Amino acid sequence: MSSLPNLRPILAAMAVLAAVTSQARAQTADDLSTIEQQIDASKSLQEQMTAERQAIVEEQAALSQKLIALAEKIQSREAAILSAEERLGELDAEQLRIHSSLAARREEISRLLAGLQRIERNPPPALVVEPTDVLSALRSAMMFGTIVPELRQDAAALSAQLARLETLKVQTKAEQERLRDHVARLLASRREMTDLQARKKSLLADTTERLKAEKQRARELADKAKDMKQLLSQLEEERLKAEAAEKARAEAEARTAAELKAKAEAQARIEAAKKLQPRMAFADIRASLQYPAQGQILKAYGVNDGFGGTTRGVFVATRADAQVVTPVDGHVEFAGPFRSYGQLLILNTGGGYHVLLAGLGEITAEQGQFLQAGEPVGIMGKSAAPGTLTGDQLQDGRPVLYIEFRKNGEAIDSSPWWIGGFAQARG
Repeated sequence: MSSLPNLRPILAAMAVLAAVTSQARAQTADDLSTIEQQIDASKSLQEQMTAERQAIVEEQAALSQKLIALAEKIQSREAAILSAEERLGELDAEQLRIHSSLAARREEISRLLAGLQRIERNPPPALVVEPTDVLSALRSAMMFGTIVPELRQDAAALSAQLARLETLKVQTKAEQERLRDHVARLLASRREMTDLQARKKSLLADTTERLKAEKQRARELADKAKDMKQLLSQLEEERLKAEAAEKARAEAEARTAAELKAKAEAQARIEAAKKLQPRMAFADIRASLQYPAQGQILKAYGVNDGFGGTTRGVFVATRADAQVVTPVDGHVEFAGPFRSYGQLLILNTGGGYHVLLAGLGEITAEQGQFLQAGEPVGIMGKSAAPGTLTGDQLQDGRPVLYIEFRKNGEAIDSSPWWIGGFAQARG
């Protein structure tokens, strides 16, 4: 038991380690709970952003339809502009032809005007290069067309050309106005398309980035939770190992204490037994010993053993399970199985003498005990142990108790110690 106090520092350290481990496990469990709550919140936020993203996708689809309609409108405007530009080109070309024609007929027109001047009392207005001046002059001259039949046809043709030129100017101005309107509408439609396209591009950008960041955060939280769960598992495993080690240590300590106690008790018994001594010296108790068991003496010391040798002890046949007692006071020096002799009991009777009892089926005495004559030491078995048989008793079948006395390690004749010498064993 002297080694037990040395375990106290170890036990104290184990207690501190257990407390620290328990505290770490509790803290980790709290952290894990917080992270799991954050993961749940992140899932809700992701679901919300996913719903927002779906709404944005639907808005994008609507914007796509608007862009399609707007593109059709722009192309229609562009077609109208192309048509207007073509019509302006045609009008410009026709005006150019009329101006060219008027320029080519300049002499003819001059003669026509000279004729008209002759008719008029007042001189005609000067004919200038500008077509508007020509038109004014001709209008004055046409008043005289009925007067001068030969000039009527030329005046009418010239008037038609001038009227057409006036119409072309009006149409050109209107077409130019329409063209400016188409261009303005086209520019507005293009600005609208640019705005819609920018809106469509930017719609998902913010939500996508937020959703991506939240998913990354959720993955990091999940990894952290996984690590903490693993840590908790490891802490729990360490706790169970520590508990198992503590239990094993306690059991080992208990076994050690029990073993030490048993050894101490056995040693105490041995020491106590050593203090006990036979009541009489073995050499002085001749002719007074009773046989250890009821039975029939089969062979005595020093006779033929049936195997070509002589016996060194006494062979007593008994009943199965017969009671066996010690024939003399003494200390038990050996109690247990021995080779082919079954259970063997050796008593130290003092003075260099030993008594051996072999062939028992069970021994109840313990090594180190001090026994007094007549105390029970065991029972016989159901049959004879091979080492207790003689050559002519192999077929007997009964259990055989073999008794041998020794002096300083050598077998001696035990007959002087039995009551009646070689008398029959009791029973």
